[in-house]
Amino acid sequence: MIKESSIARVLLVLVFAPSGGLFGKAVADAASGREWWPWLVAALTWLVLSGLVSVAVSSRLEDRR
Repeated sequence: MIKESSIARVLLVLVFAPSGGLFGKAVADAASGREWWPWLVAALTWLVLSGLVSVAVSSRLEDRR
C-alpha cells in the first residue's frame, strides 16, 4: 500500500467513526425523550471540520509532488 492511500484510510476512520458515535448518541437521546439536537449539531460540526482538515492535508500532499 502506498503512503497516500494509508493516510487516506486513517483520515476516513478519523472522520466517520466519531461522527457515527455522535449520531448514535443523538438517536439514543431522542428515543429516551431527552434533547437530541446538540448531539446532531456536534456530529455535523465534526463532519464539516474534519472534512476540511482532510481536504487541506490531501491538497498539501499533492503540492509536495
